[in-house]
Order: sequence, then C-alpha cells, then structure tokens
Amino acid sequence: SGSGSTVPNRLALQPSNPRIVQLLDSWQIGAEHRFALYQAIVQAFPSSDKCKQRFLLLMVECPSKNKADVASTAKEAATGAIRDPISLFAHQRNILNAPSISALAKSEPVLFGLLKVFQDGKISDYDAFLQANGGQDKVLGQFNLDPALCRRNMQILSLCSLASEHEEIPYQNIAETLQIDASNSTKQVEAQVIAAVNSGLLQAKMDQLSQKVLVERCVVRKFDVPQWKALQQRLQSWKDNLGSIITAYEEAQSSAAAAATIV
Repeated sequence: SGSGSTVPNRLALQPSNPRIVQLLDSWQIGAEHRFALYQAIVQAFPSSDKCKQRFLLLMVECPSKNKADVASTAKEAATGAIRDPISLFAHQRNILNAPSISALAKSEPVLFGLLKVFQDGKISDYDAFLQANGGQDKVLGQFNLDPALCRRNMQILSLCSLASEHEEIPYQNIAETLQIDASNSTKQVEAQVIAAVNSGLLQAKMDQLSQKVLVERCVVRKFDVPQWKALQQRLQSWKDNLGSIITAYEEAQSSAAAAATIV
C-alpha cells in the first residue's frame, strides 16, 4: 500500500421526496387523506425495506385525528430509524423534532432514548444506555433489532461525529472512540473508514504511513451551540491563514518592485 488511500464516495446530503408527494402537492390533497394513502403504501412493504421507512417518515409529518394510528406509526418509524440510520440519514436527521416522535419520550421512553443515541450519540453512549436499561438483549430484543447491525451502524455514526470535529484524525483516536481491539486496530480502523465512506456519510483519505485519516467532507449529525462555535473558530482560522498569505504576497511584490527599481 502507498502513503495514502482514497475510497470512492457518494456523500449523502440532499433528501428527495417520492414522486407521489409532488403529485399530492399539485392536487392539493390534505394531510388526513395523505396519511391514509401513505398507510396503505406502507402495508405493501416488508419491515426492512427502506421504501417503507420513507413513507413512515412522511406519515410522521402528517397530522391525523386517529391518535392510535399516529402513535403506532411513530413507534414503527422510530424503530426503523434505529434499524437503519444510514440509508435515509438525510430524511431522518430531524426525526426527533416531529411531535409524534417527541411523544414517545413518555409512551416509549426506552425506544425514544435509544433513538436519541442513534441520532447524536457515540458508541460509548450506546453502551451506557444499554447497560442502564437492562442490557443489550432486553433493550434490542423488544424491538426486534439486530445487535451486530446496531453496533456496526453506531460505529459508522460515531466515526462521522469524530470526523465532523476534526480535519485530521489519528488512527489511535478512531480506535479509542470506536472501542476497537488494540491487537488488530490498524486493519479494523481502516475497515471502519471504508465502511463510513461507502455509507455515503463521509469523504476522506487514509494516510497509511502517518496513520491518520484526512477528512474532506462529512455529514453533521448534530448542530447546536458547540457546533456553531467550532464553525466560527474554523472560519476565523481560515481568515487568519488567508490574511497571512495576502501579507506574504504583498511583501514579495514590494520586494520585487524594490529590486527592479535598484536595477
């Protein structure tokens, strides 16, 4: 292998709505009728199909008078967002803001807490949550969630969180964050980076000689006050660097002009 490695990327940033949503918009169909139509569509898909999850998310956005249907839809959508937080990342990134999902904090506190971890937590938060709520089998089993898949997805999301905080990440930091076994950490770290890049959530290069990951682009899972401050600091750093370049250029120009005058 060389000093650097690049993996093809398809950074997933912009959500798009199914064609049927555009048609319903043009026909000015109301929320209640949309909910019923989406519900019929959802019933045609198996639980693991991302098309089903996409329409569940649309149902969550539609107000309905049937409280039982709204509650069951919210529970199913939350479970789907935990089962696969990657494929529909852009659509699910604000799922906690939906009123019916927020209501799960009271009706389904364990499910809501687990969803929150998958939305903005790291793998250490995930493990702590499982331990605090009776263990992996009890928490995941009641929602028919695959433990291996959940952990794999949490590792990808944790790496994305780390990548959104740093432009260069030493392999050791990744291994510590993802709780990777030190005996085979290099291969496992590189495998995790490749998985994250292939997921479409991260664009990065691996410098295998210096054992660092160079972040080019990454989705942001959470954007609150700390993230605004980090962005401000980064912009200020870019501004300072640009100012230094301009100053150096102007000095070089002055020196060149002075030398030309002497000659």
